[in-house]
Amino acid sequence: MRVQIHIYNSNDALLDDLLASKYISELETMSFDKYKNLETKKEKVVSSIFKNKYIGTYHLNEFGKPVSDSKFFNISHSHGLVAFVMDDYPIGVDIERIRPAKEDLIEYISSEDEKKFIHDDESFFEIWTNKEALVKCIGTGIKVKPRDIVGLPVNGPRTYNGVTFYNKTVKYLGSVITVSRQINEDFDIEVIKENI
Repeated sequence: MRVQIHIYNSNDALLDDLLASKYISELETMSFDKYKNLETKKEKVVSSIFKNKYIGTYHLNEFGKPVSDSKFFNISHSHGLVAFVMDDYPIGVDIERIRPAKEDLIEYISSEDEKKFIHDDESFFEIWTNKEALVKCIGTGIKVKPRDIVGLPVNGPRTYNGVTFYNKTVKYLGSVITVSRQINEDFDIEVIKENI
């Protein structure tokens, strides 16, 4: 099985060019006005392009996660990079640019075993994206203390709340990306650089 991660670097794009996409409606264009930060606004536009291009009709679940009746999908963004995945099984994705991790944040999110695993900023973000991708796969977001969410192994199966997930982590352009699928089955990842 192969999961495709569609990636777009919105830092390289002009906002007006993104808004001119055939996948963005006039109504959506107005909805982006609430975002004052240019980087965030571009990430939100790209997220909408991905949803409209690959999913079409979707709605928000009770936790605010976009869902479709025909396909499971998820989106994540960090510092201009936007990652999109879709699958036949519940799926979550998290992307984080590798940057200095503060000691108090490491302490807050990590179990004792995870602290032993963390030896640099990259390994910290491997743990963090594994936790985020898993809860995004479930569709609830983080509702418990982050240290109580299973972050190991970085690649492989894990059980959380009696449900088995399989996580896979890759590095891309100075970022860590983790995909979590709600099925105990190994998979490959293909990163596709999108042209929007």
